[in-house]
Amino acid sequence: MSTRRWRLLAALPLAACHYQPVPVPVQAEPAALVALAGAWAGTYEGTQSGRTGSITFRITERGDSAFGDVLMVADNGGMPQPVDAPAEHLRHAGSPQMLSIAFVSLTGHRVRGTLEPYIAPDCQCRVITTFTGTVAGDVVSGTFVTRTQDGMEQTGQWRVSRQQRP
Repeated sequence: MSTRRWRLLAALPLAACHYQPVPVPVQAEPAALVALAGAWAGTYEGTQSGRTGSITFRITERGDSAFGDVLMVADNGGMPQPVDAPAEHLRHAGSPQMLSIAFVSLTGHRVRGTLEPYIAPDCQCRVITTFTGTVAGDVVSGTFVTRTQDGMEQTGQWRVSRQQRP
């Protein structure tokens, strides 16, 4: 299949659905939310899996709401897949590969959150990832825990730096 045809086919689901960003439930003072607003990029590394890769993270604050999504790409090219059907996923995520942030809490300089459930590329199983971190100016670093439905846990570290302010 030609590259042009592949791109056209890949764009069809985007044309079929209208992205309506879903506000992320945020527990934070409005001023504290500004500390997370912007586009972030960095890396993650799984302790048990050894999987490493890049992560991009975007938080947009509008009044007392926030919108966020995450893109994780493993060094071997593997990517998490959303649990829900592609058409449904595109209603709350910016692209087929993006995972929505389902919850964020910011207390002082500590952030914690949860990603929407996804299919992990290493086990091809449904997982939920929670993350915690510390905001230090334009850098956020912390740890994550990924849990499978049968209770298996994998941990790791992540670090992002702000690439763009809102």
